[in-house]
Amino acid sequence: MPRMYLSRRGFIAGLGVSVAGVALAACSGGQAPAAQPTTAPAQSQAPAQAAPTPTSAAAAAPAAAPTTAAAAQAAPSGGKSVSGTVTWLVRTTVEENNGQAQVFEPLIKQQLPNVKVNRVIIPQDQYIPKINSMAAANDSLEIWGFGGNYYDYWARNMPQNLDGYIASDKWDIKNYFLPGLSDIYNIHGHQYGLPQLTCYGSNLVYNKDLFDAAGIKYPTTDWDDKSWNMEAMLEIAQKLTKNYGTPDATYGVSMSLWDRMTSLSYLWGGDSWVPEHYTQFIAQKTNFNSKENIDGHQFRQDLIYKYKVHPDPAVDQGLNQFANPFKTGKIAMVMDGGWQYWTTSDITEFKVGVAPVPWQKTNKTIIFDDFWIMGRWAKNKDAAWAVMRVLTSVEATTKYSLLSGTPPTPRESTEAWAKGRAQFFGLPLDQFTKMLSQSIEKSRIQESPDHLFLQHPKIDTTYTNEIAALWNHPDATAEKVMPAVTKALDQTVLDIYNQFKDSMPKD
Repeated sequence: MPRMYLSRRGFIAGLGVSVAGVALAACSGGQAPAAQPTTAPAQSQAPAQAAPTPTSAAAAAPAAAPTTAAAAQAAPSGGKSVSGTVTWLVRTTVEENNGQAQVFEPLIKQQLPNVKVNRVIIPQDQYIPKINSMAAANDSLEIWGFGGNYYDYWARNMPQNLDGYIASDKWDIKNYFLPGLSDIYNIHGHQYGLPQLTCYGSNLVYNKDLFDAAGIKYPTTDWDDKSWNMEAMLEIAQKLTKNYGTPDATYGVSMSLWDRMTSLSYLWGGDSWVPEHYTQFIAQKTNFNSKENIDGHQFRQDLIYKYKVHPDPAVDQGLNQFANPFKTGKIAMVMDGGWQYWTTSDITEFKVGVAPVPWQKTNKTIIFDDFWIMGRWAKNKDAAWAVMRVLTSVEATTKYSLLSGTPPTPRESTEAWAKGRAQFFGLPLDQFTKMLSQSIEKSRIQESPDHLFLQHPKIDTTYTNEIAALWNHPDATAEKVMPAVTKALDQTVLDIYNQFKDSMPKD
């Protein structure tokens, strides 16, 4: 299975610069308002029922490979030779939409004067269903991106195979993009998308002002420092929790860690899923009732009800009315996805710090990597390819990264972000780059299952509904709740397996 497994040495070498001067890719350090995570839970919970089956129009569409001449026209130097309309589907996010209007579209107009881009903006909770419905209706969709279940798209024959375009352009995408990124959406030797964003696994952000007021030392930035563990984190959370349960409460920690059904098991040294789920993208059962997964879930429940340092579900719901609960200043530490490197970028009310996820048995986390995709049923593929080349160009990705705060994926677009982020978090550049490179070492990173497991939103919805019995009841225990959760998840996973087992693409 394609995954982004990078050693620190390989990561630094891939950028072609020294540690002292390296500036790593991932979400610009500009002071623009923070962009939303590309794989937000709201997306993953989008209804999957509208998805076309492998017999839909998308599946029936020809796998048209460009001619050498057509692909050559799609290269940056030949952009004026393509024409027509390109439908580009994006989601409603202010920062992303501003970047599209201020960076991408002007560059497309400049470099592709005969191409009209029809940028369709869709609310986030309707974005993935819209992709599915357009495929089912055979409505031309040239380009989309911004998260979703990439392998599910592939299993339903939705993405255009890009091999012919890449070969005709003589484009070495492995060396153009950051190490390993292009491999993630290369299935059975075929490339189905171009890297759009990467996010360096999960992390912990914290309110430095609260630490300073309590005289507490900041956490380490060293992912190998095992003294920074769950016990140490809990001790700090207990010191920083004030007036628990009252309107003016401050909570020591929020263990968001989307998606918890995977992340908690990793940290306790286990895996919620069986190995073939990662390699075949479907499986007949889970490993959810494992001791490691039970222990991880019990720890989070204890944070809420035993130690009283974590918001309970009712408080969580109230805080989540805000775009980012951490920005309220009512939570001292938040563990969540790598998007926290940039969703904190507009905080000015207090100083923000960043640290590794604390150790338990491991500190393994999930990484989310996104891709630009061309619809297999699209009607103007050559122009779509030309637009995709602009969207992934060094000029466009660098400008967009600085404006929106989201990370570029080309190696040459990486410098500004790390400099800005290091400054924002109050860290020396070499210390910050070491932290980033450690975070994606092989032993502690896994491409998110929500990109890999077919119909993952159904799995996530089942989990969310069933695990509520643990989070909502003070007297519940993970050991008692988990068998029922596992039974429901096993059935969901088996249903997905039966749906796809005889219809998986051969290439």
